[in-house]
Amino acid sequence: MKALVVPGYGTPDSFAIEDLPIPEPGPGQLQVRVAAASLNPADLLMTAGTVREMVPLDFPFVPGTDVAGTVTKIGPGTHGFEVGEEVFGFGAPPSFAAGVGIPAVTSGALAEYATFQAGPYLTKRPSKLSAVTAAALPSTGMTALAVLDRGRFQPRETVLVIGAPGGIGSVVVPLLARQCTVIASGTEPDRDYMQGLGATDVIDYRERDLIKGVRRRHPEGVDAVVNLALTGEAVIAATQILRPGGRLLSTTPGTPTHPTVTTVMGTTDLRPGTMDSLAAHVLDGTLPQPATRTYVLSDAARAYQDLAQEHTRGKLVVIVDPEAAR
Repeated sequence: MKALVVPGYGTPDSFAIEDLPIPEPGPGQLQVRVAAASLNPADLLMTAGTVREMVPLDFPFVPGTDVAGTVTKIGPGTHGFEVGEEVFGFGAPPSFAAGVGIPAVTSGALAEYATFQAGPYLTKRPSKLSAVTAAALPSTGMTALAVLDRGRFQPRETVLVIGAPGGIGSVVVPLLARQCTVIASGTEPDRDYMQGLGATDVIDYRERDLIKGVRRRHPEGVDAVVNLALTGEAVIAATQILRPGGRLLSTTPGTPTHPTVTTVMGTTDLRPGTMDSLAAHVLDGTLPQPATRTYVLSDAARAYQDLAQEHTRGKLVVIVDPEAAR
């Protein structure tokens, strides 16, 4: 099979399409013919070696955690799925799954075939949900729903979403906007995109001091901050914009400890039916299309280069099987 291969820790310009053996499903696993797979910033953290102490990789390594495809084989002792079924969901490298304690392992979604653990991280894809859309949902959608669950947002609250144009923001903003006033940090070219998702105001994050910029526009402060981009002490600085009793939820790795800050890792906060809920939100029109750019498998390395080097919106998706992804 063809697969995107990472030869060792480094940048995406070292990634290449190579021929690899088709992976066989082990106990409790499914083999999936991949229709589409989406990219995540965490893929770049892992392949760059930034988090190698927590998530060491074995090389050659096939990246990709989010998939939509067709079940082609079923491993021993695997229940709940049948060959020929359309599925979508999430899997992680074995070291990641072991390190954070999640029962979801994959051989890598950026390939013509991949193995995934059967279970709550994988579900059947509704016929009206396209493979491209389904592949864009799992990682960012799980994190977004975890943020909404743990944030306990109330009607008419005002919420600042930092890093709103990205994959998680593309799910958080429209779901929050159903009941809250959403202020989004982005860039001026993001304005139409963010307002289309439901944001009432867009503030340029490139201002010298984002928090002062928010304070100038919204001197009364906000009830909550959802941080999808800041790291280190910048996260703590963002608490300055909170009204008394406000809270900050952060999804970035290494978020500092602070009384008003809650760190959210969506892959460990999975609730039963999460994948089905994400699909339902798309089908009922609550969530707009999260995939903003698509590539073919032969251009997958370039897709990762774009993710690393460009200011992107929503999710980048690689179409592995054009016929199945229609």
